[in-house]
Amino acid sequence: MLQDRQNEFRELAKSLGIPNTADDWEVIILKFCLDFEDCFKIWADSEEPNTIKNTKCMTVMREIAKGKKSFTEVINLENIVQTLYTEFHQTYKRVS
Repeated sequence: MLQDRQNEFRELAKSLGIPNTADDWEVIILKFCLDFEDCFKIWADSEEPNTIKNTKCMTVMREIAKGKKSFTEVINLENIVQTLYTEFHQTYKRVS
């Protein structure tokens, strides 16, 4: 997955200000994607929100939107995040 989606990982890292020279930067990006997945579940009403989760979601969205000039840029990054967490789950199921 890291090899197949290297461009997506790099684009997210650049957008979030995470240097791709840092140790385990791919893991940081993947964890961010999984946090976003939790937020999406709350927004889609498939999971009940609480104060901590609401704050976490606002932080995740703020990080995605920081420095963007249009909503289209934000949506593009959200789509990349969704692609990564979906592929992670598919890969995890195959390996398990």
